[in-house]
Amino acid sequence: MQFGAFNLQDDRVRTVETDVYSPPKNDVQSDRLAGGDGAVIVKRSFDQKIFSIRGTLKADTREDLERLINEFNTAIFQPNQAFDIDYAGMVRRFVATAQNVIITTRGFTTAGFSVEFVCPSGVGSDTFNTVMLNATAVTTATASLAVNVGGTYKAEPTIRMTVNAVTGGATKRVAITNGSTQRGVSIVRTWAVGDVLEIDSLNKTIYVNNAPVDYIGQFPVWPAGAGVIGYVDEFTTREVTLNGFYVRRYL
Repeated sequence: MQFGAFNLQDDRVRTVETDVYSPPKNDVQSDRLAGGDGAVIVKRSFDQKIFSIRGTLKADTREDLERLINEFNTAIFQPNQAFDIDYAGMVRRFVATAQNVIITTRGFTTAGFSVEFVCPSGVGSDTFNTVMLNATAVTTATASLAVNVGGTYKAEPTIRMTVNAVTGGATKRVAITNGSTQRGVSIVRTWAVGDVLEIDSLNKTIYVNNAPVDYIGQFPVWPAGAGVIGYVDEFTTREVTLNGFYVRRYL
């Protein structure tokens, strides 16, 4: 376990308790049923994640302990650092900032600490990308490509389309959607062989050949589990390759 570059689990710093495994609060909005009992859920969203750690600081002398406390405070108050924990044989990361720190000395060479962190995104993530869709050739005007999203939170992937061959590509539309919800984006331009479209749903950017382009629609997302990437174009003929990747995220 560490925060930024600071180790929270070694001979000097020992973390003994944390609630980082708890999911963020699920904020549920409901409306009462007109003329009847009960209510209907109309919206839900996850709040920022608040979690804490508790442990001890231990040194050989009082002077060493005081230096360790200074080192601990300097590291802990760095904002927007990676709080990393070992989880199921991998590393799970929460980008967080400390908002409440308490240190209590226990004798001359030991101190207890508790730290409350806030993780604005509310979720943790892997430290590496996962393939959502291997390179797949599409030669039809519409396609539905099966995918499976890991983790316990929605995926906001990067999807790339490479144009290998095209006829009738002048001022034509290409759309990439979540094939189940139909939420997605459309780009209208003149397409040519070699064009590379990149849709980054996490960072909300769309590029063609590394240059930003206009689009309409909403960036597609996929919940955890089985899903579909939808593809539509207005070309006469085409051969394009689609692939995608994402970072698995966890509540």
